[in-house]
Amino acid sequence: MSAVQHSVGLLSEALERHASVMAGTDPDPVDAVAAGEAVRAAARAYAMAVMEHNGWGHPFNDLFATDEDGEPDEDGEPEEAEPVDPDTVRLSVEGRWDFYVEDPAAWSAFVEARMAELGLADCAPDLGDPAYAFGQVVAHDDFTRRFTAHGLRDAGSDVFSGRIERTLVEEDRD
Repeated sequence: MSAVQHSVGLLSEALERHASVMAGTDPDPVDAVAAGEAVRAAARAYAMAVMEHNGWGHPFNDLFATDEDGEPDEDGEPEEAEPVDPDTVRLSVEGRWDFYVEDPAAWSAFVEARMAELGLADCAPDLGDPAYAFGQVVAHDDFTRRFTAHGLRDAGSDVFSGRIERTLVEEDRD
């Protein structure tokens, strides 16, 4: 089985899980977020497998691109929010940081305190899930401002946080 076929199987499983969580009228917020993050992670894995296999992108790129009236963009090309000089250097950084949650209560307490400092104490319904808590703090605690104050302008971001089977350290042992 190719990496593309394997990753589409994982994407299908993630979509099935998401559909089962979202089929109810009042899905549990922690389950809904976890299922959504799993779909995003599986979609990224699928896109990377396709890219590595044959250089093509993925079918989800610009899925919701719209024109000024909110209608689907006919050519599917996204419009930039602000004009960008053609000579502007564009940077993208992709990385992966894995963590072991050795003290879930301490981690949740940290995230709760940080969310309260940001004035968002009521933003997250349940920070008991370490991956969900990480996603909330990363989504709301703008760490990029350290960089944008020094000649960079934010052009968007996409962060995944979720449970993994093995950390990078564990994968390197093989």
